Amino acid sequence: MTITGTEPLVSIGIPTFNRASLLRLTIEAALRQDYRNIEVIISDNASTDATQEICQSYATADPRMKYFRQEKNLGMAANFGIVLKEARGRFFMWLGDDDRIDPNYVGSALQVLKQDGAVSLVSGTPRYYRNGIKVRDGEIFNLLSESWQLRVISYYWHVRDNGHLYGLMRISHARQVPIKVTMGNDWLIVARMAAFGKIIMLNQSSLHRELGGASASYGHIVKSCGLPAIQGIFPLASIAFCALSEIIYNDPSYRSYPLGQRLLVGITVFFVLLLKTISKLFSLKIIVTGFMMKHSFQKKKEPA
Repeated sequence: MTITGTEPLVSIGIPTFNRASLLRLTIEAALRQDYRNIEVIISDNASTDATQEICQSYATADPRMKYFRQEKNLGMAANFGIVLKEARGRFFMWLGDDDRIDPNYVGSALQVLKQDGAVSLVSGTPRYYRNGIKVRDGEIFNLLSESWQLRVISYYWHVRDNGHLYGLMRISHARQVPIKVTMGNDWLIVARMAAFGKIIMLNQSSLHRELGGASASYGHIVKSCGLPAIQGIFPLASIAFCALSEIIYNDPSYRSYPLGQRLLVGITVFFVLLLKTISKLFSLKIIVTGFMMKHSFQKKKEPA
């Protein structure tokens, strides 16, 4: 892709902690974008492995790379905030420290954002791996309604693995979104972006995510963020209460909308997430019951 002097700078923020084994692949994928007017910002959350040496070597070799090392671990949310704070581009995206993006990821997303000012975030198709072996594709859906209410509600209805978080967004929007230490903060962030504008997921470019790192389990998130254990047991219910309070009165991202609209959206989202909680618990009960019945039947068949 040919870049002119008028092309906007794009910032790719990589918060990292003790991910030296996979970080090289992440950095190289970011630096090898066919859209060249980028900066790659890494905030090292006081890693104790070879992260510092790896990052410094890339920063020395490529001036587009910016490396910041924290003296102590500030927590996941704060580290995500640091790379956003240090970004200088008009457009910004986060990238997990064990994830990779296709070479055309930034260029394809940027083209959509430049063509349509009503779009707030563009991501590629998420694909999930375990130890380098593909496991599955992520959830693919777009939020194209002209109504902010319908976009937010539709997002919470469809979201599962939230590959949208690692899409390209307008930095003017991203900096209005608080990054909090709470269960499902990634869902809350993308929902706020949906309130700003349309969200699109492209099928011509992919985000490749390694399971177990940035895409950790609820239990790991609770432990790493120091959250109450109950949030790990009922994560969707926890997100429901957070989303309700944020939409109605606690988040500046929504305050420009009339209170009546916020009440309607907040209550609807709350019940959508509770419905998901009940559905998940019911599915789990069916699986456990089926397993126990099968196990009991096998025991009865054993010879005396």
